[in-house]
Amino acid sequence: MEEKRIEIDVNGQKFKISQDIVDKIILSDCEASKIFLDKKSTEDNVVYFERNAGLFGSILCYYQGRTLHVPSGFCPGEFKDELKFWGIDPKHLSKCCMGQFITFCDDQDVLQILENDQIKKEQNKTELITRKESEGMWKCIQAKGWLVLEEPSTSILAKVYFFTSALFVLASIFGLVCQTHPSFRRKLIQSEWEEYFGDDFDAYKGHFDGSNTANTTIPPLPEMVSTKLDFLYYIEFITVAYFTVEIITRFVLFPYKYTSFFCDFLNLVDIFSLVVMFSIYFANLANPKDKYEKSIFDIIHCLQIVRIFRLFRLVKNFTGFRVLMYAVRASGFEVLLMSMFLVVAMLMFGAFAFFSGDTAFPSIPDSFWWAVVTMTTVGYGDMVPTIGLSKCIGGLCAITGVCLLAVIIPIFVNNFVMFYNYSKVWRTASENDYANVSKARPNSCHKIVPHTKVTPQSI
Repeated sequence: MEEKRIEIDVNGQKFKISQDIVDKIILSDCEASKIFLDKKSTEDNVVYFERNAGLFGSILCYYQGRTLHVPSGFCPGEFKDELKFWGIDPKHLSKCCMGQFITFCDDQDVLQILENDQIKKEQNKTELITRKESEGMWKCIQAKGWLVLEEPSTSILAKVYFFTSALFVLASIFGLVCQTHPSFRRKLIQSEWEEYFGDDFDAYKGHFDGSNTANTTIPPLPEMVSTKLDFLYYIEFITVAYFTVEIITRFVLFPYKYTSFFCDFLNLVDIFSLVVMFSIYFANLANPKDKYEKSIFDIIHCLQIVRIFRLFRLVKNFTGFRVLMYAVRASGFEVLLMSMFLVVAMLMFGAFAFFSGDTAFPSIPDSFWWAVVTMTTVGYGDMVPTIGLSKCIGGLCAITGVCLLAVIIPIFVNNFVMFYNYSKVWRTASENDYANVSKARPNSCHKIVPHTKVTPQSI
């Protein structure tokens, strides 16, 4: 007796399959099984499926008892959807295709980080554009002001603010760096020496009234005391005033919950750097001598380095910087793994080098420094093996470091390239969406409905 065969139509291409295959599909309790069980979907004993016929060939091969392969020329994501539709677990893929499939799934999980952040960013931008046209006056002012502060591409005023802010950030960093160089420092004048010595200034007064030549009992002035040039004080005062006004303006115009304002890293950097600067001013008012010499308040001066983090506010909207941050987040496990291997190798080779008997390695901690410099191929040359055994250890240390970096770093680079390519597609889509929103002209009684999110899959 001839086995009963069922005719199915997959997107116009007809197949005849056995009843056993149909039973297997029905038992899998997938979407395809519901179509087989739905009597309304059959006409003239033909079951119709609006699915990709090119992918169905691999599905049919699996149900016929052969191996499951990803068809060449098809997206693994589309094939993953087909597997779900026909009730097949991806773990049944053949080994030759499993690596490609797993890589694709991992890439999608990584890209989800970028997509979630970009969706949130675009939704906030669209919401602000909508709010500035259709809500109350204060909400409108907040929205317009925040777009100027956060979105340089939205208006000429926003671009002017961006470049002005960049100038002040660079000026602030310039002042911080230059005040430590001898070329930007000078000797103290009389009024500053009065601040420095306080009540003891009378003992040194002869240096300024011309009586020093006749009175040899006058103590000499300290030679190492100096202060920064006057224009650096002006730069510091102007930049601190600007950043104070800026952070207050940001707080007033912040269009979301104020609790989230203090959760933003860059806002915390601005607040902390201003607190440091004002703390220095008040400390100098309380004890003017601290401006000119080392004191307990030098730790506060060290904290001025946080000003450098303001550069992140300038570059945070640049695609390359954002992609770099996403790549670091996505490669966190690999970076941690590389660090762990480097630490283990550092401990091992550092100890080996010290116990090799080479006098070039005075202690194990010093050997650790040499091992790190060698494995990262920096090679400062401050510590060099001098005997045969330590040279062999140094060679193995260098080879180990190269192998570790060669294995881990390409993973980070691949994530960066993937994010960058994806972000270019996303940027094109979001610019088109933003142009559509900007063309809308709502009246006071009408509120724009934000556009549906645009994803690269919808292009």
